[in-house]
Amino acid sequence: MRPIMRCCVLWLALLTLAGCSWRGWRKAPGSMTAKAPAAPETEVKPRPVIEPPSAVPPPVASPPAGSAAQSPSGLPAEETKENLEAKPARTAALTPATSAVARPSAPRSAKPAPAPTVAALAPVPAPKPAATAAAAATAVKGCSIAVVGDSLAVGIGVTMEKRIRHYAGASCASLGKVSTGLISKRFFDWEKRLAELVASGKPDAVVVMMGGNDANNAIAGKTAGSPAWEAAYREKAEHFLRIASAAGVKVLWVGLPVMRDPAYAGRVRAVNAAAKQACAAVPGCTYMEAGAPFVDDAGHFVQAKDIGGRLVSLRAKDGVHMTMTGYDLLTRQVLQRLAALGALPQ
Repeated sequence: MRPIMRCCVLWLALLTLAGCSWRGWRKAPGSMTAKAPAAPETEVKPRPVIEPPSAVPPPVASPPAGSAAQSPSGLPAEETKENLEAKPARTAALTPATSAVARPSAPRSAKPAPAPTVAALAPVPAPKPAATAAAAATAVKGCSIAVVGDSLAVGIGVTMEKRIRHYAGASCASLGKVSTGLISKRFFDWEKRLAELVASGKPDAVVVMMGGNDANNAIAGKTAGSPAWEAAYREKAEHFLRIASAAGVKVLWVGLPVMRDPAYAGRVRAVNAAAKQACAAVPGCTYMEAGAPFVDDAGHFVQAKDIGGRLVSLRAKDGVHMTMTGYDLLTRQVLQRLAALGALPQ
């Protein structure tokens, strides 16, 4: 009996549950339909950072008409289009460029400048020999003193061009050439140059200082500095001096200073002796020693000397040339001698 009662109670419970479900369906008819699956969640992406294109410069305000184009504040001038583009070369055949205003645009690669016109490429004609000789004559024409010789003469000439201004109406032409002399004519011919000088410019006097390079060169197999070489060099110097003497031009030959190297100093003494003998044989030529300001009491080479209570360097480090102070000291003595010879106003 009890099992039958349990089955009835279970059956009533099932009917009760079925009735509740039916009432829920009646209240929400739409719930009876199958529901659509939920859409997947949208993926959250990071917000893109907005940046200006690297190839496009920031906008630039156009300047008013008639004013020069300027780069915007804070923007370097070299980043503007005006400065990145190549400018065409100005020639006589090109039309004038119109005024340009810098506009914002992407920088472009520099364009090659247009080739110049044929007129711009035309070579300048070389001066004719006659014109060159006339120009050289004009450079020394009317000068009071002409300085010729090697690199030591260059130093005297440069200094004299400044010192001679103290003499009213006087002028100087510095014509010295480095690495030259009377022996070798392959680089420069001093006899030819002196003949041109006295024929065209005809200065009042010529100052000669040379022989430093000649002291290292043999003459027809004769060793430099030897007695035979000294005699041969005297003949060359005499021939050179007679060119000026024949034109009535006075010559002041300035001897070479004492050199530091003993062997070289011996050859230089031979040069001075030959030049002194040549001057004595040619009218209008005077020989002047340059050694006294540049030696000690015993006649030896000195690098510096006490002048006015101060030790002053007079010779260059090579022991051959002079410092500008040394050249100035020697030049003042040369000017005094020229004035005594009547080549300069007292």
